[in-house]
Amino acid sequence: MNIGTEGKPAANASQWKEKVKVYHLPRAEVNKVIMEYLVKEGFKDAVMAFQAESGVDPGVNMSILDEQIKIRDAVEVGNIQEAIELVNDVDPEILDTDSRLFFHLQQQQLLELVRHGDTERVLAFAQSELSARGEENPEFLDELEQTLALLAFEDPNACPFSDLLQHSQRLKVVSELNAAILASQDQEASSKLSTLMKLVLWAQDQLEKKLLSFPKLDNIAAGKLE
Repeated sequence: MNIGTEGKPAANASQWKEKVKVYHLPRAEVNKVIMEYLVKEGFKDAVMAFQAESGVDPGVNMSILDEQIKIRDAVEVGNIQEAIELVNDVDPEILDTDSRLFFHLQQQQLLELVRHGDTERVLAFAQSELSARGEENPEFLDELEQTLALLAFEDPNACPFSDLLQHSQRLKVVSELNAAILASQDQEASSKLSTLMKLVLWAQDQLEKKLLSFPKLDNIAAGKLE
């Protein structure tokens, strides 16, 4: 075995894989975890295909997935007002009782105006719809200020907060919406797979803080170890 920083023992990638082989996960349990993730992310086509392949019951009303798809499609093309209306059609209480989600939807609406360079409408929308929420919640205020900071740059992509204009920001809103819709249907908001990935990243961070050498999972999607 290798010796890591400060003389602490460390396993290399091959030794790590050998240790992992000791633990056996039944395929049926793995399939359930996969199905849960697909359902919570609203991937209806994948859910149906995986159900046919594995025989795992999705455990939800498929019509909810249809609504999630419509909402996801609206957000992904920047039509936030339509997404809000669709969410209200599913359950009006979702946005009435979740101020953080509603703020993020309005923030995304503001970002779409920034994306189109409509400065006057950006400022008007921020003043009429978001400024009061920012005053009520310091965290919301920070996020609003970061969004408005994009206006200070002739090219918003040069702003330190330009990641707010990336497609990944829309996907964050989609995930937040999916979780809220599932919660309204008495389903767990976060999938076991998502929670597991967060735990992996947290554990790796803790190991690094302790200056331990270990085979790091540097590509979660591909399952690759350093």
